[in-house]
Amino acid sequence: MILEFVFLNKSLLFVIVILVQFLTLRTFALSIMLHTVILAGGAGTRLWPASRTDTPKYMLVFEENQTLLQAALARIANLTPPERTWIITNQSQTQAVANSLPQFDAAHILKEPEPRNTAASIGLTAIQIRRIDPDAVLAVLPADHIIKPASIFCETIRHAAELVEAHPETLITIGVKPTFPATSYGYIQRGEPLDTPFADRLAAHRVRQFREKPRRETAEQFCQSDEYYWNAGLFVWRADTILNLLHRFEPAVGNSLRLIEQSLGTEREPFATERAFKAMKSISIDYAVMERAENIIVLEAAFEWNDIGTWSALDRIYADKKDEQGNIAVASKVLAIDSTRCTVRCDDSKHLIALVGMHDIVVIHTAEATLIVNKEQEESVRRVVQELEREC
Repeated sequence: MILEFVFLNKSLLFVIVILVQFLTLRTFALSIMLHTVILAGGAGTRLWPASRTDTPKYMLVFEENQTLLQAALARIANLTPPERTWIITNQSQTQAVANSLPQFDAAHILKEPEPRNTAASIGLTAIQIRRIDPDAVLAVLPADHIIKPASIFCETIRHAAELVEAHPETLITIGVKPTFPATSYGYIQRGEPLDTPFADRLAAHRVRQFREKPRRETAEQFCQSDEYYWNAGLFVWRADTILNLLHRFEPAVGNSLRLIEQSLGTEREPFATERAFKAMKSISIDYAVMERAENIIVLEAAFEWNDIGTWSALDRIYADKKDEQGNIAVASKVLAIDSTRCTVRCDDSKHLIALVGMHDIVVIHTAEATLIVNKEQEESVRRVVQELEREC
C-alpha cells in the first residue's frame, strides 16, 4: 500500500513538472512572437578538405551522427515551433539542405542568390519574416556551432527575447567566457552590469565595445581579464529594429533590401532579389551594425559553446579521446609512434594513418584529399583553397 502511494505520488509529480514546463513554453510563445533563424552559410575554407562546395561545413558530422545543421535544429526544437523556424542558405545549397531535412518545411528555407555575408542574409530574412509578422523578434543563430546543454541555451534565448520585448530598440548578443587566448574569435568588452528579472541566473551587461580578432599577446590579455567575452555570433532583436539600423549605418544595403521588400509576393520578387543581391555590399552584421550601434546588451553564456571554425575545434570536442601523448584520433585506424599532440580525422574505416615522429599537427583525410598542417598555421588552410581556385 505504501509503495503504491509513493509510486502514485512520483507519477503525479512527474505529470505536474511536465505540465508546468508546457505551460511555461506556451505562455512564452503567446506573449512573444519569437522566430528562430539558422544561418547556414559561409565557405568554411579553414575546414578544407572536408568542407567543399558540395559539402559545406554545416553538412559535416561531428557528434551523434547528425550534421551541424541537423543538430542546430534539434537544439531549438523546444524554443520555437516549425512555423516560426527558418533557415537561410545560398541558393546553390537549397536542395541539399532540403534533402538533409525531409521533415522541415521547404518554404521556410530562404535563398540567397549570391553570398553577400551576414548583413545581407540577416536583412533578407528580416524583411521576409516582418512581412508575415510585423512585431517579430528574431533569434539569429549560426549553424556551425556545438552547444550544450540545449535546455540552458534555449532558456538564455528566451530571456534575451524577454528583454527585447520590454526594450524594442535593444540588440542582444551572447558572450562566452574565454577559456584560452583565441586569435580566430572576435571579442566583446562588457560594461556596466544590468539589473534584470533573471539577474540571479544570467549575467547581463551593457556592451562597451567589440574587438576584432586580436594578436596573440592581446588575446592573452583579454583571456586573463574578466571584462571580455568571445563574440559567439548569437543575436536576438526585433526584425524592424535591425532593418532600421541597417538603413541607418549602411544605406546602400538598406535600400537594396527595401527594393526586395517592395517586390515580395509579386512576380518581380525573384528578379528583384537577384539583382539587389548582385549589387549589394558584402559586409558582416558585426561591421555593419554591432560595432556602430549604441543600445547593445551582452548576456553571459551559461552553456558550453564550440565554434567549428578551424580544425583545432576537434581538440576541444573530442578531449575525452586524448591519449597519454596528447594525440586525438577521430578515426578507426591510427598508429602514432613517437608522436605527440597530433589530431587525426578520417571517415574511411578501412584507411590506416600512421604517424612517426610527428608533433602538433592536424591530419584530415577524405576520399578526395588529405590535409597535413601544423597547428600553429591552421589559419592558413584557406590559402590551399585559394591556390586550388587559381589553378582551376
